[in-house]
Amino acid sequence: MELLGDLDGPVAAVDRQGTVAPVGAGWSVGWAVGAEDRWHVAAVEAAVRSGLIADMPVTSTQMRVPGGDVTLRAAAGRTTRGRAVMLEFVNDTPVAVSLAVAVAGSIKSAAVSGSRLLAEGRAVVDMGRAPGGTAVVDNGDVWPAVLAEPDPGNREARSRAGLAAAAAIVPLAPRVPLRVMLPLEGEPAGGAGSPEEIATGWRAVVERAASLDLPDETAVRAWRRGIAASVLSAGCTEPLAVARAAAVLDRVGLPDEADRARDALVDAAVRSRLPPPAAAAALRALASRRLRTGRVSGLAELAGPLAEAAGDHLDPLTLEQVAAVLEIEAPAAARDARHLLAETHPAHPMRDAAAIGDGLAAAVRNSVAFGGDGVAGVEPLLDCLVGESPDRLVILPAQPEAWKGAPVDARALATRHGVLSFSVRWHGARPALLWELQPARGKDSSQTTVRCGLDQSWQSEVPAGEALLRPETTGA
Repeated sequence: MELLGDLDGPVAAVDRQGTVAPVGAGWSVGWAVGAEDRWHVAAVEAAVRSGLIADMPVTSTQMRVPGGDVTLRAAAGRTTRGRAVMLEFVNDTPVAVSLAVAVAGSIKSAAVSGSRLLAEGRAVVDMGRAPGGTAVVDNGDVWPAVLAEPDPGNREARSRAGLAAAAAIVPLAPRVPLRVMLPLEGEPAGGAGSPEEIATGWRAVVERAASLDLPDETAVRAWRRGIAASVLSAGCTEPLAVARAAAVLDRVGLPDEADRARDALVDAAVRSRLPPPAAAAALRALASRRLRTGRVSGLAELAGPLAEAAGDHLDPLTLEQVAAVLEIEAPAAARDARHLLAETHPAHPMRDAAAIGDGLAAAVRNSVAFGGDGVAGVEPLLDCLVGESPDRLVILPAQPEAWKGAPVDARALATRHGVLSFSVRWHGARPALLWELQPARGKDSSQTTVRCGLDQSWQSEVPAGEALLRPETTGA
């Protein structure tokens, strides 16, 4: 399943056959195409493939029929009356086909009224034109009735078992887009834009974040995909996903989007005890606010309850970051965090460079696949780009095999020491490093040592410069 949504979070999920299920609605919308040979119901056809448009939360589903594809693009946006999902159907065959759109699910009444499909008396699909055929059933499977080529007209079905369904059939001319709206708030209204336009809006959001140029195009796609997925996850209801999104958004320089996630996280923490993994992630997300943006973290009130809920999921990096923030905001509590860190994790807290790249390739591939975890791709990419500890930054602490000997550029990565940009170029076997660190507010750049995983013998205490490193490729 792939999530659709806007800056306020997910509103619907799309499966590999293009069936759209609004979050919490109890109903879904499916589609079928009547071609020259027969009706092709997307939910059961083998020749259906799905993907994302430009790696944004906008889906494209193609169904093969004689003569070419019929494509469904789906995106969520805002209309003049609220949020909606926009479906755009395009017939890329040389002849007209019939398009059927159906609503089904746990509903006791389903109807066709004019150009609209109704569920429980509410307009849930607006076809935008009067249908040439309509069908309703009370058993949940409307497609046999559609395949029977029904006549037009308003119809209604009722089902005590909650299995009512309805469908509308319209002609779909070659290469003339048909937009169908699923209003999620209020009545159908205009203004949402096409899926392509919505994808462009998502790209504009992603372009405000840190940028990355790598020799591995799949990794670059995972970067874009991960940022967009993090913005979308910032508005979801699952605490662990929200916490992960907040940390990523801070690191890529989108602190306002991260704060949206943290607001939801704090609300969840106050209302109920979070599961241990989510509690540990929440601690990291709150600490990140102070360390990377300079804003008050909120840990003074929540560190104790969250640490108790996190239990064995507390790791040295989390404890160190929480302690560093509490030293600024609540010194008495910081002593407890430092004591716990020394007691349970005496080693200096920093990620193991050898382990950072483990699983990166698989995470990147999964993140760009339809239905993959987009956030899971950007997290290890960030860890490969820069490592952090209280007194140092390590550029490229781990370098995947695909990056070796090729140029790497990263711009505006937000770290606890400031905003870092760097480039790597190669002179034969020797890497040349150019770096610039814009110190965080109130941070003395001379207190930060810059190192590079491409040459563990090299280090610098200046915030910007260039260096020709040794050819060794050992980790830092």
